[in-house]
Amino acid sequence: MVRLAINGRFLAQSTTGVQRVAREITREIDGIVSEGGSDLDVTLVCQPEASVDALNLRSIKVKRIGGLTGQGWEQTSLPLAARDSILLCLGNSAPVFSLVTRAPVTVMIHDLSYRYHPNAYRTAYRMGHAVLMPLMLKLANPVITVSETERARLSELGSDALARKIVVAQNGGWRDGPDAPRGDQPTPEAGYLLYVGALTHRKNLAGLLESAARLAREDGLRLVVVGSTTHIHTHVPLMLADDVRDNVTFLGQVENTATLADIYRGACCLVFPSFYEASPLPPLEAMHFGCPVVVSDIPSLRERCGDAAEYCDPFDVDSIVGAVRRVVHDKKRQAQLVRLGNARAALFSWRAQAESVVAAIKSLALARKGVDVGVRTRSQPLDAQSVDAAPASRVRRA
Repeated sequence: MVRLAINGRFLAQSTTGVQRVAREITREIDGIVSEGGSDLDVTLVCQPEASVDALNLRSIKVKRIGGLTGQGWEQTSLPLAARDSILLCLGNSAPVFSLVTRAPVTVMIHDLSYRYHPNAYRTAYRMGHAVLMPLMLKLANPVITVSETERARLSELGSDALARKIVVAQNGGWRDGPDAPRGDQPTPEAGYLLYVGALTHRKNLAGLLESAARLAREDGLRLVVVGSTTHIHTHVPLMLADDVRDNVTFLGQVENTATLADIYRGACCLVFPSFYEASPLPPLEAMHFGCPVVVSDIPSLRERCGDAAEYCDPFDVDSIVGAVRRVVHDKKRQAQLVRLGNARAALFSWRAQAESVVAAIKSLALARKGVDVGVRTRSQPLDAQSVDAAPASRVRRA
């Protein structure tokens, strides 16, 4: 029996893609254990106020530990609570004490965006990760990341030993199963362009809004924006001219899954012109609901979306506008993307990702007992065309 402690700090954080992934992996690990598919004894260690009800845990035990909050809790209370287990950290950070004392720590590093787009993050966050990232890369084992593209970027920061211990587990898409009860938040009238994601510089919000203004004036299209910013991000001014202000609706963060599903269903196109991604959720979620997508032509999104998306240059507003028009006004292309998108979304699942994480953890446990085993490094089937693990030197900065 392998004892595993999951770092539950994500339950007390604002919900962005990182926290979504942590929740889904935790839920699926619980399913694996409940179905007898693993010899894991799992405990979710969290702060006293954390809400775990939405996870619907059946087998994972919950251990609530007090003390400081946030990063302070993770660095002080968590290491003591998890000292007799392998510690699984799913949110880009881990306790320094556990790392430097060589306790068994598995960490999921989603991306290195703080390095490539520092203007998107507050100084304290950048400085903290500048200290913590090298420690995690050197001392955590295995290091899990979410795409082959990100594996290449991480590998550039260390030796061959680092490259060998990186495990790729692609994010899932829309979670199967019943949606949450419908909330009270109204949804816009169908037929709009849609953006879902954090409101940050690295997501190219300025380019998105400039494109939306053009499409509003010249094509009469509306844009609905779902998402918010958090305390780690720098402020992004939302600049809109008066003549197009009524064509853009900001809904803020949408936590209710039934409401979010309706928003995807009502969109004619997802517009996702991000400068930097690792394994984003919105394109695959949109595909699941039959919403065609326009995404940046960057390696990680080629890997994620394959031939099921219309691609644009995120640094060129004309390219973004042209890609949207090809999708919205060409019904044949639109139908083709819906068909390809449905097939693409079906390739990715949270269960497959969780199985890769579990396999990596069990491999670690066996290695600590002196047993040499291989680790499966991909959680989803990826066609050769879609994988372009570009080195960090090819990533343009916005």
